[in-house]
Amino acid sequence: MRVLFTSLPAIGHFNSIMPLARAVAAAGHDVAVCCTGAFADEVARAGLKHLPGGADSFAALTIDAPPLGDPRRNRYIQLEVFAGRAPQQMIPDLTAHVEAWRPDVLVRENGEFAACLVAEKLSVPHASVGAGSHSSGDNRRGVFADALSARRAEIGLSPDPEARMMFRYLHLAFAPPSWNADEAHPPTVRFIRYDNPERPGETRPAWLDEPRDRPLVLASLGTLMNDLPGLFEAIIEAVATEPIEVVAAIGRNQDPARFGTPPPNVRIVQFVPQIQVLAECALFVAHGGFNGTKEALRLGIPLVVIPIGGDQMYTAQRVEALGLGRAVAPAERDPATIRSRVREVLAEPRYRDSARRFAEEMQALPPIEHAVELLEQLARDHRSA
Repeated sequence: MRVLFTSLPAIGHFNSIMPLARAVAAAGHDVAVCCTGAFADEVARAGLKHLPGGADSFAALTIDAPPLGDPRRNRYIQLEVFAGRAPQQMIPDLTAHVEAWRPDVLVRENGEFAACLVAEKLSVPHASVGAGSHSSGDNRRGVFADALSARRAEIGLSPDPEARMMFRYLHLAFAPPSWNADEAHPPTVRFIRYDNPERPGETRPAWLDEPRDRPLVLASLGTLMNDLPGLFEAIIEAVATEPIEVVAAIGRNQDPARFGTPPPNVRIVQFVPQIQVLAECALFVAHGGFNGTKEALRLGIPLVVIPIGGDQMYTAQRVEALGLGRAVAPAERDPATIRSRVREVLAEPRYRDSARRFAEEMQALPPIEHAVELLEQLARDHRSA
């Protein structure tokens, strides 16, 4: 079986498909990944074939988007980027790769729409992976229906006014049904266990093994929205006098010197091997990116979510609704509120208890090998799940 994976040029989206791509390859199948050339080394480190396609970077796709914090930004990203220029730029490259490489199945992370469009045009079955916090939710089809109808018309496909194409054959959700319990689930969804993946080339920092007598907390704002002015400063000020040790992973695009001399209990770094560090933590202070949220919850670690944009707002809602931690609303991003939320989640056992129960829900789902079997069945039968 040949399986071609696709991703938007954003590391969070890319990372959402890599565990499955590696599992398909480990089962003896031929795997390729079509995404920006900037991720060629990442694909190679995973031992997979890279096929370049689409925009060079997420920044190139969003250059004229409303700024972070603007309430118009989320809808712009969904319609003008995810369902607009991103597939328009990817479709020519992906079409050429499909015609030349002849995959049996296309698998996309569900923010990347060129794959389902090209697959339907060339009569190839396709599947999707829940890359965002609406992991198994069916409510978003209506958001994308009109924009995707326009993309369908551009390549000669018939109308699909309800955007059923999105989940037509198989949708894989790497979170328990309870995560999206407030949304409808498409009939083709299958729930798969999420296991924190090994990341080739990551080195465990020596400081992680130093003795400590206080809880360790990781603070991270991901890779796309980590430059929101003043937010890391507010987090550092919030925890400066708390009886905890904090690692602030500010991102490779940020300069630690901008923070001056940090408080004695705060370590500022550009990058950490996140899963390794989280395994030692009592709390994760984060922006609500879905990959990081899953990584923490798989370890039974509660969260303080400070959403910035996109589906992070929904992540914050679900974390609070399920008792997995607390959220800090955009209007509350001040040191006093952040400090209060951190204190509460660390002090109240119910948050860690809920996170541990959620980890047990994750553990109870079928393993990733079952997702490989579902793709094999799809390639063989060309029928929906």
